[in-house]
Amino acid sequence: MNATSTEKNRVLIVDDEPGNIKILASVLSADYALSVATSGAQALQIAQVQAPDIVLLDMLMPGMDGIQVCEALKADEATKAIPVIFVTSMSDAMNEERGLEAGAVDYISKPISPPIVKARVKIHIQNYLSRRFLENLLANKETSLDETAKEEAESLLVFF
Repeated sequence: MNATSTEKNRVLIVDDEPGNIKILASVLSADYALSVATSGAQALQIAQVQAPDIVLLDMLMPGMDGIQVCEALKADEATKAIPVIFVTSMSDAMNEERGLEAGAVDYISKPISPPIVKARVKIHIQNYLSRRFLENLLANKETSLDETAKEEAESLLVFF
């Protein structure tokens, strides 16, 4: 998804606890379009259909846990580049390492700090869009780089 003046970047919030979803939604809803999932399987379906710009993922969920969801996202060609941030009560170094090894770009411990969540989501979306911009420039060699660069640069400028 490219952000324009009328289109917000999409954040997928995945947590089995509605209260946690509500807290994250209240922090991010003014700046982002939000999707929510309450299970790992639901998160994978939504990611396929909506292609979010970032996933905020709880580590502890019944059935498919956050590590399994992250690994599944990273194993799928369509979703592997989407950044994943674990937002979890499991604040020990061993679980943080497990999350990063599974493919997450960041790890936020609960209870969250709203300014930290906002800052980390913003920077990881910027990085994701910048990477997509470069990949599109390389993939579209036959297209005028000026047109492609202008369109993608406009979507990146929304953040600045």
